[in-house]
Amino acid sequence: MIENKPIIEFREFEKSYKDIHAVKALNLSVNAGETFALLGPNGSGKSTLIRALAGLHKPSSGKVIVNGQDINGKSHKAGNSIAYMPQRVALPGHLTARELLTFFAGLRGADADSVDSALDFVSLSQDADRYTMEFSGGMLQRLGLAVAFLVDVSIFILDEPTLNLDPVGVDCFRTKIKQLKERGTTIIFSSHILQDAIQLADRIGILVDGRLVGIETMSEFRDMLTQETVVRVVLETMSDKFADAALEAGAVTFSSNHRHYSFKASPARRLNIIRAIEHAGGTIEEFHTDPPDWETLIKQRFRDEGSVE
Repeated sequence: MIENKPIIEFREFEKSYKDIHAVKALNLSVNAGETFALLGPNGSGKSTLIRALAGLHKPSSGKVIVNGQDINGKSHKAGNSIAYMPQRVALPGHLTARELLTFFAGLRGADADSVDSALDFVSLSQDADRYTMEFSGGMLQRLGLAVAFLVDVSIFILDEPTLNLDPVGVDCFRTKIKQLKERGTTIIFSSHILQDAIQLADRIGILVDGRLVGIETMSEFRDMLTQETVVRVVLETMSDKFADAALEAGAVTFSSNHRHYSFKASPARRLNIIRAIEHAGGTIEEFHTDPPDWETLIKQRFRDEGSVE
């Protein structure tokens, strides 16, 4: 259950590395029980925010507040309520998966049963006694998930959690996040994978060049994707009358390239447009929907606001 109460706040947060201004005057609040996704292209500042929230580096200016406390203050106790998973998991190869999880369980005060539960959850029970140096990249990332979710905490901070995951790991991750959401856990994760946000997030913050250029609810974000999704059909032959029929049926834009015809329209109108093309004599050989890439999505969403060049 989402509470109308900020549990995470970035206040005028900025971070610079020598000549690189990674994040610029950013203000953001995440409510208790909310799942918040930070989306944006590579180099947009997502990982910088995540690492600052995990306490791995201090802001150049501004504050990071967790549970009402500045996490860079002398008396903060936020660390006990936070679990963090980095973008690239680095684990010692001379330990088995079971030994590694047992070690972290001891550090975090988890009971012994949690180790077997974590291994089972990420489908590594059969590999529990193998050395991690023998694991594939996807298996290592799954083990990193097991470490992150070993103990129940009130806040999970995840940096590109599905970036190097295999399909089994992606399913494990999405299942776990949905379980945590039901329990009212606060989750903030970074990603450049739209599907993660669509399936999991309550709200989305979009970062470009270190600036938070927009915050969207899930409903607003889905509408944005729908408006910029291109429907592409391949016809047996081409004719101007197909374009006329599509526009009359409600296509917002229409373009052609050889036998490829592309248009944008609301989902409710798409089938009628395709039928109109067929009624005009078009024979459809292929049909595709192409959601926007990051560059297109951002430019289309923010061009009228002057946020993106």
